[in-house]
Amino acid sequence: MAHMISRREALKALALISGAALLAACGGGGESQQQPQQPAGPKQEVSLEIATKGNELYYDKNELRAPANSRITLTFKNMADANSGLLHNWVLVRPGTSDAVANDGIAAGEANDYIKPGDNRVIVHTKMIKPGESDTITFDAPPAGTYDYICTFPGHAVLMRGKLIIQ
Repeated sequence: MAHMISRREALKALALISGAALLAACGGGGESQQQPQQPAGPKQEVSLEIATKGNELYYDKNELRAPANSRITLTFKNMADANSGLLHNWVLVRPGTSDAVANDGIAAGEANDYIKPGDNRVIVHTKMIKPGESDTITFDAPPAGTYDYICTFPGHAVLMRGKLIIQ
Protein backbone atom coordinates (compact mmCIF):
# COMPACT_ATOMS: atom_id res chain seq x y z
CA MET A 1 0.00 0.00 0.00
CA ALA A 2 1.37 3.39 -0.96
CA HIS A 3 2.04 5.91 1.77
CA MET A 4 0.47 9.28 1.12
CA ILE A 5 2.19 12.37 2.48
CA SER A 6 0.47 15.59 3.23
CA ARG A 7 1.09 18.76 1.28
CA ARG A 8 2.74 20.26 4.38
CA GLU A 9 5.21 17.33 4.62
CA ALA A 10 6.01 17.60 0.90
CA LEU A 11 6.73 21.34 1.22
CA LYS A 12 8.95 20.71 4.28
CA ALA A 13 10.93 18.06 2.36
CA LEU A 14 11.26 20.36 -0.65
CA ALA A 15 12.44 23.22 1.57
CA LEU A 16 14.99 20.95 3.25
CA ILE A 17 16.35 19.69 -0.09
CA SER A 18 16.45 23.23 -1.55
CA GLY A 19 18.21 24.58 1.54
CA ALA A 20 20.82 21.82 1.43
CA ALA A 21 21.41 22.42 -2.28
CA LEU A 22 21.75 26.18 -1.71
CA LEU A 23 24.14 25.63 1.19
CA ALA A 24 26.29 23.26 -0.89
CA ALA A 25 26.31 25.67 -3.86
CA CYS A 26 27.44 28.52 -1.63
CA GLY A 27 30.23 26.41 -0.16
CA GLY A 28 28.65 26.19 3.27
CA GLY A 29 28.79 23.28 5.62
CA GLY A 30 31.63 20.85 6.06
CA GLU A 31 35.08 21.93 4.86
CA SER A 32 35.74 25.34 3.38
CA GLN A 33 35.75 25.47 -0.40
CA GLN A 34 37.76 28.70 -0.56
CA GLN A 35 41.09 28.77 -2.34
CA PRO A 36 44.10 29.70 -0.22
CA GLN A 37 44.96 33.38 -0.39
CA GLN A 38 48.38 34.54 -1.56
CA PRO A 39 50.23 35.84 1.50
CA ALA A 40 50.18 39.60 1.78
CA GLY A 41 53.31 41.62 2.35
CA PRO A 42 56.78 41.34 0.89
CA LYS A 43 57.58 38.45 -1.40
CA GLN A 44 59.90 35.72 -0.19
CA GLU A 45 63.30 36.03 -1.89
CA VAL A 46 64.47 32.76 -3.49
CA SER A 47 67.84 32.10 -5.15
CA LEU A 48 68.15 29.26 -7.66
CA GLU A 49 71.21 28.07 -9.58
CA ILE A 50 71.35 25.88 -12.63
CA ALA A 51 74.15 25.04 -15.05
CA THR A 52 74.92 22.85 -18.01
CA LYS A 53 76.57 19.44 -17.59
CA GLY A 54 79.89 20.35 -19.22
CA ASN A 55 79.78 19.69 -22.97
CA GLU A 56 76.66 17.52 -22.71
CA LEU A 57 73.32 18.87 -23.88
CA TYR A 58 71.77 18.64 -20.44
CA TYR A 59 71.06 20.95 -17.52
CA ASP A 60 72.59 19.83 -14.23
CA LYS A 61 69.11 19.89 -12.65
CA ASN A 62 65.92 18.39 -14.08
CA GLU A 63 63.78 20.13 -11.50
CA LEU A 64 63.75 23.42 -9.61
CA ARG A 65 61.29 24.43 -6.88
CA ALA A 66 60.12 27.71 -5.44
CA PRO A 67 57.19 28.82 -3.28
CA ALA A 68 54.24 30.70 -4.72
CA ASN A 69 54.34 34.47 -4.28
CA SER A 70 58.13 34.52 -4.26
CA ARG A 71 60.68 36.70 -6.03
CA ILE A 72 63.11 34.35 -7.79
CA THR A 73 66.70 35.18 -8.67
CA LEU A 74 68.03 32.52 -11.03
CA THR A 75 71.67 32.21 -12.07
CA PHE A 76 72.40 30.10 -15.13
CA LYS A 77 75.98 29.00 -15.90
CA ASN A 78 77.27 27.54 -19.16
CA MET A 79 79.87 24.99 -17.99
CA ALA A 80 80.92 23.85 -21.50
CA ASP A 81 84.59 23.92 -22.45
CA ALA A 82 85.76 27.24 -23.86
CA ASN A 83 86.62 25.72 -27.25
CA SER A 84 83.33 23.77 -27.55
CA GLY A 85 81.39 26.67 -29.05
CA LEU A 86 78.23 25.50 -27.22
CA LEU A 87 75.78 28.34 -26.66
CA HIS A 88 72.90 27.92 -24.22
CA ASN A 89 70.05 29.78 -22.56
CA TRP A 90 67.38 29.03 -19.95
CA VAL A 91 63.81 29.74 -21.05
CA LEU A 92 60.78 29.31 -18.77
CA VAL A 93 57.61 28.63 -20.75
CA ARG A 94 53.93 28.08 -20.11
CA PRO A 95 52.92 24.43 -19.64
CA GLY A 96 52.71 22.38 -22.82
CA THR A 97 54.37 24.97 -25.06
CA SER A 98 58.06 24.03 -24.97
CA ASP A 99 58.23 22.35 -28.39
CA ALA A 100 56.35 25.17 -30.14
CA VAL A 101 58.53 27.82 -28.41
CA ALA A 102 61.70 25.97 -29.46
CA ASN A 103 60.48 25.62 -33.07
CA ASP A 104 59.48 29.28 -33.32
CA GLY A 105 62.82 30.20 -31.75
CA ILE A 106 64.71 28.64 -34.65
CA ALA A 107 62.90 30.96 -37.07
CA ALA A 108 63.58 33.94 -34.75
CA GLY A 109 67.30 33.37 -35.21
CA GLU A 110 70.50 34.11 -33.34
CA ALA A 111 69.88 37.88 -33.26
CA ASN A 112 66.88 37.16 -30.97
CA ASP A 113 68.65 34.50 -28.86
CA TYR A 114 66.43 31.95 -30.64
CA ILE A 115 63.30 33.29 -28.93
CA LYS A 116 60.42 34.66 -30.99
CA PRO A 117 60.06 38.37 -30.06
CA GLY A 118 56.95 39.05 -27.98
CA ASP A 119 56.17 35.35 -27.51
CA ASN A 120 53.55 35.27 -24.74
CA ARG A 121 54.30 31.59 -24.10
CA VAL A 122 57.70 32.63 -22.73
CA ILE A 123 57.48 33.68 -19.09
CA VAL A 124 61.12 34.72 -18.62
CA HIS A 125 64.53 33.84 -20.08
CA THR A 126 68.24 34.40 -19.78
CA LYS A 127 70.31 35.63 -22.66
CA MET A 128 72.17 33.16 -24.85
CA ILE A 129 75.54 32.64 -23.17
CA LYS A 130 78.91 31.34 -24.31
CA PRO A 131 80.96 28.67 -22.52
CA GLY A 132 82.22 29.90 -19.16
CA GLU A 133 79.64 32.69 -18.94
CA SER A 134 76.66 33.08 -16.64
CA ASP A 135 73.52 35.19 -16.61
CA THR A 136 71.29 36.12 -13.68
CA ILE A 137 67.62 37.05 -13.96
CA THR A 138 65.08 38.06 -11.32
CA PHE A 139 61.34 37.54 -11.72
CA ASP A 140 58.12 37.01 -9.79
CA ALA A 141 57.11 33.36 -9.50
CA PRO A 142 54.21 32.48 -11.78
CA PRO A 143 51.05 31.03 -10.15
CA ALA A 144 51.33 27.63 -8.46
CA GLY A 145 51.87 24.86 -10.99
CA THR A 146 54.51 23.08 -13.03
CA TYR A 147 56.32 24.95 -15.79
CA ASP A 148 58.80 23.74 -18.39
CA TYR A 149 62.24 25.21 -18.96
CA ILE A 150 64.27 24.61 -22.10
CA CYS A 151 67.28 25.77 -24.07
CA THR A 152 66.10 27.27 -27.37
CA PHE A 153 69.39 26.96 -29.29
CA PRO A 154 68.43 24.93 -32.40
CA GLY A 155 68.18 21.23 -31.52
CA HIS A 156 69.00 21.63 -27.82
CA ALA A 157 65.41 21.63 -26.48
CA VAL A 158 65.11 17.92 -27.27
CA LEU A 159 67.46 17.12 -24.37
CA MET A 160 67.87 20.38 -22.45
CA ARG A 161 64.64 20.60 -20.50
CA GLY A 162 63.32 20.45 -16.99
CA LYS A 163 60.51 21.54 -14.67
CA LEU A 164 60.08 24.55 -12.38
CA ILE A 165 57.55 23.64 -9.71
CA ILE A 166 55.84 26.52 -7.95
CA GLN A 167 54.17 25.36 -4.71
